[in-house]
Amino acid sequence: MKETAVCLTLLLLLTSLIGCIGEQEDEVVDLPPEDIRLNHLMMKGTHNSYHEKTPGVSTIVPENNYTHANLSIQADRLGVRQFELDVHFIPGMGLRVYHTNLDPGSNCLGFAGCMQVLLDWSNANQHHAPLWIFVEPKDEPLLVEELGILDMIQNEINQTWPAEQQITPADVQGNAVDLRTSVTTTGWPTLEDSRGKAIFVLLDKTEIRDYYVSQHPTLQNQSMFAIVEENHSLASIISFVNPETHGDRLRNASEAGFMVRTRPDVATVEAQEVNYTRFGLAMLTGANFITTDFPGSDLEVEYAIWLPQGPVMCNPQTAPTHCTTRSLEPWGNYTPISLG
Repeated sequence: MKETAVCLTLLLLLTSLIGCIGEQEDEVVDLPPEDIRLNHLMMKGTHNSYHEKTPGVSTIVPENNYTHANLSIQADRLGVRQFELDVHFIPGMGLRVYHTNLDPGSNCLGFAGCMQVLLDWSNANQHHAPLWIFVEPKDEPLLVEELGILDMIQNEINQTWPAEQQITPADVQGNAVDLRTSVTTTGWPTLEDSRGKAIFVLLDKTEIRDYYVSQHPTLQNQSMFAIVEENHSLASIISFVNPETHGDRLRNASEAGFMVRTRPDVATVEAQEVNYTRFGLAMLTGANFITTDFPGSDLEVEYAIWLPQGPVMCNPQTAPTHCTTRSLEPWGNYTPISLG
């Protein structure tokens, strides 16, 4: 019944979209045309992708009351293509992935180990649309700067993820004068050139981001893109979590050629109310990343986010009319039901 409710809600809110969750086709149609680019796609993401609820804490702090499946299951069964990893530096232990000291539950402990889980899945499914891995340093900005934590993150990315399987800011900029010019004129790489690869993003808008940009003003030789204002020379990815208050700005950014991230739910509010209104608003912004706490793995709640046409779909705001969703990526094990 839950899948039906989700589908009906989406049909009411998104009359421009065709199709809904239903029977899978036996065959995948021909590959999409060469001009389908990354910003023509819409995909599901997870917020704090590593998170497992901590007994006792989730009762006291309802916003932490969610648990994600293993990263490989998210990619394989739940259709997640955008992930978020919170990174803490612990002396003697290195970069660890968890939420907070009071909410430490994680399905992968080390940053390199979390990446390795996704890399293993990627290597076993090389035709996939690129994985987007958002990295959020959680230490205080002064510590991040003084201890060189951003360099640690870059080094672990280099040591774990092969360079030929990454798409970097330099790759996207190409011969353009800057990154912003490239994505708003030439455009993002094509899907066909990006299959089986990963893209890393620094998820931060604080002094940490400012320090990163000041140290690497062109992002040459860096793996992580930066989230900056739309008029910045490094602008490429725009993120606002509220699709209602920032709907127009998100739509404008999407139309300009930026990759856009927003959230259909926050602090478990929508899940508690089984309310898909914000999901509908998120879809209508043209966001490329619909980042949820509830991708469909939690049987304890009725609420779950499933894109109506598969793990990766043609973006109704940006994709050309000849884009066909079922040609973007085989459904594989994508199963629009909750998992135990």
